[in-house]
Amino acid sequence: MKPEVRADLHRRTLEALNGTRPEGRAAPGEVPVDRYLDRGRADRERALMRRRPQAVAASSELPAAGAWLARDRLGVPLLLVRQEDGALRAFLNVCRHRGARLLDEGAGHSARTFVCPYHAWTYALDGSLKGLPQAFGFPCLNKAESGLRRLAVRERGGLVWVVADPDLANSDIDSHLDPLMGELEALDLSAPVAYAPRHYEVAANWKLLVDGSLEAYHFKVAHRNTIAHLFTDNLQIIDEAGLNRRLYLVKSNLDPANPPDAEGFEPRRHGNILYFFFPNTTVLVQPDHAQFSTLEPLGPNRTRVHEITLLPAAPDSDKAERYWQANVDLYRRTLAEDYNLSESIQKGLPSGANQVLTFGTFEYSAPRFHRQLEAELNAAGRAP
Repeated sequence: MKPEVRADLHRRTLEALNGTRPEGRAAPGEVPVDRYLDRGRADRERALMRRRPQAVAASSELPAAGAWLARDRLGVPLLLVRQEDGALRAFLNVCRHRGARLLDEGAGHSARTFVCPYHAWTYALDGSLKGLPQAFGFPCLNKAESGLRRLAVRERGGLVWVVADPDLANSDIDSHLDPLMGELEALDLSAPVAYAPRHYEVAANWKLLVDGSLEAYHFKVAHRNTIAHLFTDNLQIIDEAGLNRRLYLVKSNLDPANPPDAEGFEPRRHGNILYFFFPNTTVLVQPDHAQFSTLEPLGPNRTRVHEITLLPAAPDSDKAERYWQANVDLYRRTLAEDYNLSESIQKGLPSGANQVLTFGTFEYSAPRFHRQLEAELNAAGRAP
């Protein structure tokens, strides 16, 4: 974190602890309930996500040349491959002949080629079509144009970011992530090790999960049995960079009566830093590690969550394993509290009790996120 950013965060944190609300003159907000229920809207949101960078893996999951990962995201079959020169490439996991998947979901290493299980068309690690049986039967085939469909891919913050739309293979992923990604990487998170990945489903609209991540108003009640005591009640300092955000959640270990000076202020020790990359990815930075989470909407009332714990190094002892697992367990218990409430909300939405969900001034970031999402959906609808 740049010295001037840290100094500004220190100043605003102390002001907030002394009674100056960080949201300033933010207005309350409302979000129509039907935005969490409409199937057509859910399809449009998935289509929008396919056009924006999605974090689909940790870089450490592809450690050496020939390593590959095949996984689906947003209904798109992806294939990630580490090249001989160390670069990473991403493709659609679809044969260019008759459309069969080259590989089932999974991972492998030391691959030299990929062979379609249907007719044995063979592709090199760089996606080019290397050969096919009885090629004389395809007199008009242009091999140079029949390689795997390439996808835009970039490794940032220890994660692999992919744009799942092959028509956007030349997308500038950095422009969607910076400057906050550069700030996150400067917090010793440029080459973390993936630990305890998890994939599971929540019976709630993905935006309810986002809503809960953008405010700390619920901590004292919803997290009273897990983390509420660790944080100052209902206090978060929010900065935006385009559609992305940084939320600083101030810990209770920062004593307003005896605060550190600007030089002694350590953001990771005195708070948690939540980086939100629009529209569906968060990286929660804690004192010695981070938690990555991305939300994959499956429909208006179901979400698949993908999580990875990002460690500074792989555990090298039983003691280290126990320590990191305890951190993961606390994180998961806390999220379970959030997501159980999201499922409860989802069940009540169709009842007619509310036409809108109401957000207070200190929850302003959530309805602002909805306004930004609405604008992006409308812009996508106007695009040719």
